[in-house]
Amino acid sequence: ILQLPSDQAKSIDEVLNKLKNNLADRQPIIQINSHDRNLLEQIVTTTVYSNIDALTQLKNIEYIYEKIKSLLEDNHSHGRLKYILSPTLCFLRLIIPFFPQVVLRESNELETIEHYLIQQKFELKLFRFQTNRHLCDLLQGKCATQLEKIHKQLSQLQSLHSMDVQKFADMVTHIRKGQYDNLGTKVSLDPPIEIARLIKTIRIDIENLQSKHKFIQELQSNGFEYCDVADLDIQGVLSESEIDDIFLGNDSRKVIFYSNDDYKNNHNSCWKDLYSQMLEKRKKNPYLCLAYIDFTYSKFKLNTTRIAQLRDTTENQRMGTDALIISTKPKSLYPQLLLEPESAESVSKKLPTLKLSHTRLSSLHLQTQSSTSEYINILLLGESGVGKSTFINAFANYLRFQSLDEAEKEQPIVTIPVSFMLTINDNFDEKIIKFGKIDLNENHNDVGQSVTQHCKTYVFSISDTKKLRFIDTPGFGDTRGIDQDNLNMEEIFSFLDNIDYINGICLLFKPEVVQLNRCLRSCFMQLIDYFGNTIGENFIFCFTNARSTFFTPGNALPLLKAFFKSFPDTKVVLEKKNTFCFDSEAFRYLVAIKDNIEFNTIERTEFEQSWKASVAESERFLKYLCDQSAYKRSDKWQSIKDAQLQIHSMIRPTLEAMRNILRNIILYDHNLSINIFAKPVTSLSMLCYKCGRNPEKINEFWIIKDHLHSSCNMVSLIFL
Repeated sequence: ILQLPSDQAKSIDEVLNKLKNNLADRQPIIQINSHDRNLLEQIVTTTVYSNIDALTQLKNIEYIYEKIKSLLEDNHSHGRLKYILSPTLCFLRLIIPFFPQVVLRESNELETIEHYLIQQKFELKLFRFQTNRHLCDLLQGKCATQLEKIHKQLSQLQSLHSMDVQKFADMVTHIRKGQYDNLGTKVSLDPPIEIARLIKTIRIDIENLQSKHKFIQELQSNGFEYCDVADLDIQGVLSESEIDDIFLGNDSRKVIFYSNDDYKNNHNSCWKDLYSQMLEKRKKNPYLCLAYIDFTYSKFKLNTTRIAQLRDTTENQRMGTDALIISTKPKSLYPQLLLEPESAESVSKKLPTLKLSHTRLSSLHLQTQSSTSEYINILLLGESGVGKSTFINAFANYLRFQSLDEAEKEQPIVTIPVSFMLTINDNFDEKIIKFGKIDLNENHNDVGQSVTQHCKTYVFSISDTKKLRFIDTPGFGDTRGIDQDNLNMEEIFSFLDNIDYINGICLLFKPEVVQLNRCLRSCFMQLIDYFGNTIGENFIFCFTNARSTFFTPGNALPLLKAFFKSFPDTKVVLEKKNTFCFDSEAFRYLVAIKDNIEFNTIERTEFEQSWKASVAESERFLKYLCDQSAYKRSDKWQSIKDAQLQIHSMIRPTLEAMRNILRNIILYDHNLSINIFAKPVTSLSMLCYKCGRNPEKINEFWIIKDHLHSSCNMVSLIFL
């Protein structure tokens, strides 16, 4: 396929026809003169389609001509295939009596079957495309539980369809053998009732999700965050006041709308009244953060559709807002003001309850406005494969279960999905152990790459007044190279932009290393640039898999001391008080026995002792974290790098404003203008540096969009 320049197309065609005729007539090879060669070199693009790889790589017409010429003259390689068709009887005269007699039926009968099967296959293929591509792209991780339900339905439909195909295959065999005279009396070409019912259900579910996407878009266009409660995997008992505590925290800027599709459809006028009230609140106070909490797909019945907001006198005076706690029962037609702040606790006891155990809540927002005494913020850093995510899982179990016996009697706490290779039996067979729900943020498939794909926080409710927030991050030393490490660091800094203070930076290492990862220096220098030289006093050192070194830092300790000495301007404290040794293998043992892996008595005794040591170290670690002072932006956390990031985020809006001024100068003569309106984004958003930035046409303008990741699905809450 050639693209010719318009001004030379006729001349080039003449040269190409000359080459074509030469090849077709098997004439001697032509020597292309300089004039013809210059014409051929003006061809814009050349694409060759061939089953010969060498030809597809060629872009020069002269080389392509010579290659084809050589192939025509060489009968040994890429020669023409010759076929001789002969009747089967010529070869099978001896065994033909044993062949079954084949009865040929009217082709329209089999064509009817073929049409039916193709139609069924096409419908299944269409459903899969709508689910795997269209809906996934539209929903962007939202309504994951409902999508998973549709995937299960499609698997069931695939199984039923395979059984249906086999039924028709057997039917065709009987027809060919002459066992059935009339196809219509033996089989119905209508889909079986079970398949028809399942197809109808899937179609309705897909249409509902498409409508849900439009609804979410409308919410987001009006400044709402959307959260699907079904994705939270809630179990146990939880009152409405506790639900409010989860979604509101102590941020009085938030206004929460609890509702579902049933109420929205059946009591639409009342639902619109509540929705309008929230929008009015937002108009009066643009600093408010609106959130829609959707119970449509949740297992729990929402008995009260309501709007909730904290009443915080100090905050409200500053913001100029009123507190709002409104509830509407499904049977009622009008919203009703329920309670004053002082009576909120007494009323909440009468409200419906939800169940919650230690299971994760996968969609909880960061509380950036919380006081430094409530949240302890710990940033986890380490090279890829050191076990940061496993450390969070193990730490939760060490705090929950005091002994291995106690842990074995209950289900382990797995906030992050686990996947690891284990050698079993005397033959040293390898088995992959997997535990926990699938999480797209954890990639266990690419060896050497960071398992954790994006920053995510895990909040431990350690008391009524204290919450420990671990910030899990992608690992450095990724096999994709230093550029990927830099992208990961940029994402970490973008995520930290939502946090006003940090209590510590926990660096994780394996104790038996013989040398430190070369990427540690780059990571450390970027941390100093971002936080300032005094951040070294807030470093915490944790060593995973420390059972092999008798719960000591092992070889890593002298390597780290030598490393930090190479930074004389930064004081890093590396002492017993801020050094902790754990054994994540004890947690892996717990997961393995839940997968029916057997261990001998000696191995179990070792893991039992390891569990006790890790529990004691976890308690010492927790006590140390509670005593850590906050490293605040308003105090020590001030650096040129942080200022650069803030300035960098202002460059694009400034340039867009300047661009619009220039556009309006051009449009002024036509009595036209373009107005740009600033729209506040989600209060807790992270600018993603990994997502590709592609231009999109909006009206008549091409715009390159930045990708903002909402804090939704970035946080998990762990109850111990």
